[in-house]
Parts: sequence; structure tokens; C-alpha cells
Amino acid sequence: MLKALLRFLVLFVILLIGFFYFDQPVKENEPLKGPTKTVPNTTAPQLSGDVQQRPKTGWSTYVGKDISTFEKKMGQPIRKGPSAYGFTWWVYGDENQYMLVGVEKDKINQVYVTGTRVDFAPFKMGQTLDELYRTTITDMEVNIKIQQNIYTMVLSEEDLQSRLLIMYNGVLAQLYFDSATKKLMAVRYIDGKTLVKQKPYDMTYVGEVIETKKPSSFEQEKINQENAQQLFELSNVYREINDLPALGKDGKLSEVTSTQLKGLVMERLAKSDAPDTDLQSLLKENDVDFEETAENIAEDYADAADAISGILNSEKHRQDLLNVTYNHLGTASFENNFAQIFIEQKPESDSK
Repeated sequence: MLKALLRFLVLFVILLIGFFYFDQPVKENEPLKGPTKTVPNTTAPQLSGDVQQRPKTGWSTYVGKDISTFEKKMGQPIRKGPSAYGFTWWVYGDENQYMLVGVEKDKINQVYVTGTRVDFAPFKMGQTLDELYRTTITDMEVNIKIQQNIYTMVLSEEDLQSRLLIMYNGVLAQLYFDSATKKLMAVRYIDGKTLVKQKPYDMTYVGEVIETKKPSSFEQEKINQENAQQLFELSNVYREINDLPALGKDGKLSEVTSTQLKGLVMERLAKSDAPDTDLQSLLKENDVDFEETAENIAEDYADAADAISGILNSEKHRQDLLNVTYNHLGTASFENNFAQIFIEQKPESDSK
């Protein structure tokens, strides 16, 4: 009798644990931290005279040119939006071919490309990390000289698996890999000054840091809206690359996402020990119906393109981004912080 009771208690505990871990409708991951810091250096690094020749074809050739040359090839963008770094984003494409073009004073400072049908020349979509290491010179430290200042981008071991940085004559290439599959997902061609402004890697410097003028509160709100829209679009691009259906947009869900993100950032700035806002309660208060939900927070990322790469390459956050169960997505941005809230929402006919 006692043995039977013990067996029952053990089975009950196992079932209880299984229910707790695997049958929760709300999943809130720990915030994903951006991997960057900037520190001065007292010793100037030795600059190498060996620089790879800039590709003669492909999107990198547009960096530094007038935006009119790009317009002649691609036409008008689907929209233009502000960035946090003083330039304007020109946004092109859809889930199959997505492009972000940075434009400052009519000059292109960067071109970011991703999608299943985009030309990555001289690289290839889906190219493996091993293939790239065999054909391209890469370094853990990349030095950029601007006037009398020297900036050194220091790549971590994680960067070497997911965000390579290659210096060419007159332009740099950021190669974004999926560290799980080791395949190339996106490429950003960017000039040195803009890369230093955005600080996407650990950086040391000799001289002066290039600072960006702080936007007004009105300007920052517009920047937040643009970043949130880019994060939404990039989320669906990355799902398309992985043969998953696109997520629908929900206005109320996006409002909840924005409220949640701002609350978390304010608590962090205030160094508050108060408990985080309960996501399930927040969704119900705003009449957002859901069967299951999950939340991703990415803190201290340069922009939406960097944030989506960080999310993809964090195991827990990746599971939500590439989860086939969810069908709606809310996104938000607050300064250099980003948020996604995923929900599974049954069709109205099913819920009646």
C-alpha cells in the first residue's frame, strides 16, 4: 500500500512539473543583451597596409554614391524613415527581397540586404561559414582610421560565428550568419564613419569618439516607430527564409508591446526591484485574445537589423521567432531597445 502511494506521488510530481514547464500559455524570455562596449585605448594599433580590393559589382558599389544612382536602378522606396544616427532609411522590397539603404545628405552610407531572392554579390545567400573562411580574409580586430582617430572593432567568439566584419578598400561588409545552420542570412555594406557611429561591436579608440546628435523627443518617437516597423518586416523575412508563414500585424498587440518595452526600460533606468509587468494581464486588459504568447526583448542593439540577428542567434529567442504556432506579432522600439510579442490567435469562426 505504501509503495503504491509513493509511486502515485512520484507520478503526480512528474506530471505537475511537466504541466508547469510545457503547458504554459505565456513565455517571457530573459532580455537579450547587446554585446557591445566602447573604451579608450592609450596605444595606437599598428595599421596594416594590406586591404582587400573593393568588389567591382554588387550593392557595395553604391556606398558613397549619390542616392540618385540607386533610384535609377530600384526606383522609389516603399517608405523613408528616420534613423537614430542622423541619416534617413530608404526601405525597399518585401519578405523575399528586403533592403535598407542609409542616406545622409543625398549620399549612401550603407546598404543592408536580406531575403530569399536578393543578390548578395560577391557573396551568396545560404553560403556557409566554412566556405567563407576558405575564400575570404577575416580578422578578430578591424582598424578604421578617420582623420587622426583610430577605431578598432573587436569581434568576440560569438561574432566570429554570426557577425563577421570584413574590410575592403573604402567600404566594410558585415556578414550576418545563422549560427545554428552556419548559413549566410544577410549582408550590410557600410562606410567606416557610419559603422563607428553605430558601434555594433566592442570598440576601442585612440582620439575622439564620433557622437551623434541626440534627437528631440518628437524625433525619437518617429525613430522608434520606424525601428519597430523594420523589426516586424525583418521578423517575417527571416521566417520566409526558414519556410515559415508570415505573421499578421495587430494594432492592439503593437500597443501592448510598446507599453511593455517602455515599462521594462524605465524600471531598468530607475534600478527598480519592482516586479515586471505581467504580460498575460497586460494582454487581457487590452482585449488581446490569445491561446499562447511569448515575448522577446533585445537591449542595446544598434538597429533593427542587428537586433533580429541577435534574436535569431539566441536559442530561446530563436524558438519564438521561428515558432510555427504563432500567427500574429507585435513589435516595438524604445531608443536602442527592441521587443517582440508573439501570439497564437484562433480565427473568429473557431473561437465561437
